[in-house]
Amino acid sequence: MLIRIIFGSLFILLAFASFIAPIIQTYFGYPTGEGIYSFLSPICHQYPTRSFWIVNRPFALCSRCFSGYLGLGFGLLFIHQYFKCFKNIIFGILLLIPGIADGLLQLWTEYESTNILRFITGALGGLGVFYIICPINFLKKYERK
Repeated sequence: MLIRIIFGSLFILLAFASFIAPIIQTYFGYPTGEGIYSFLSPICHQYPTRSFWIVNRPFALCSRCFSGYLGLGFGLLFIHQYFKCFKNIIFGILLLIPGIADGLLQLWTEYESTNILRFITGALGGLGVFYIICPINFLKKYERK
């Protein structure tokens, strides 16, 4: 259980850092929040047009990554079932499909998704990743019953 709490908290902390970075920049001056943006840049493209904004600055993660990390974190922290069947992996893959389809449509056509749709598909994708990785013995190996 401890490993799930650690990883779940880590993913939620990443999303919280993304939210707090523009607030820190606004209230403590420009270079102060840049460390958070730099820290999160390897895991997200951080396009301002694809991010939520607060205090006239973009989050440090795009809306899809922000909600994806939240979805994965909440899944690890609050879904306490043990998954032993192949159906859960299939369910996880199905949850990933909307985000993949939305991204590919944007890549291949003139279609431009909205941040709300990116948020929804990111959250579904984060939960999908949770359902895919949960059956892996890596998580169960460290948990005590």
